[in-house]
This record gives sequence, structure tokens and C-alpha cells, in this order.
Amino acid sequence: MDFLQVALIFLILLLSIFLSITGIQVFFILRDLKKALDRFNAILQTGENIAEDIEKPVAVASNLVTGAGASVAAGAVNVIRKMIKSKPKPKRFYKKVL
Repeated sequence: MDFLQVALIFLILLLSIFLSITGIQVFFILRDLKKALDRFNAILQTGENIAEDIEKPVAVASNLVTGAGASVAAGAVNVIRKMIKSKPKPKRFYKKVL
């Protein structure tokens, strides 16, 4: 074999080994990235669950306050209506005869 053929075969083998090692490293990097993203997803899911658990009592309290405010407003309207309807009887300025 010629020296050039030996050098080319050596370079092809060397490049094949480097590409194989690089491929394996990329595989490991992608596997670690998947693990990290799974952990991050679990953290986000936990945060979402906590937010939902907090949202329920806050919504109930909001509805309670809104309902109480509406009932207070309705009660005030009823009181004002009663005050307007129940005008005091006018006083007579003349004497009642008979």
C-alpha cells in the first residue's frame, strides 16, 4: 500500500472514532437535558397545584364578599324605599270639628 492510502485510512478511522465519541456525548447531553426538563416540569406542576389550591378559597371568599356587598346594597335600598314610602302624616292646622 502506498503511504497516502495508509494516511487516508488512518484519518478516516480517527475521524470515525471522534464522530462516534461526539455522538455518544450528544446522546448523554440530550439525556441529561431531558432529566432536567422533567424535573422542571414537576416543579411547575407543583406550583400549578399550589396555585389552584390557593385559588379555590380565594374564589369562595370573593363570592362571599360580593354576595355580602350585594345583600347590604339591597338592604340599604329597601330601607331607603321604606323611608320614602312611610312619610309622616301631615299635621292639621285646623281644629277637628265633630
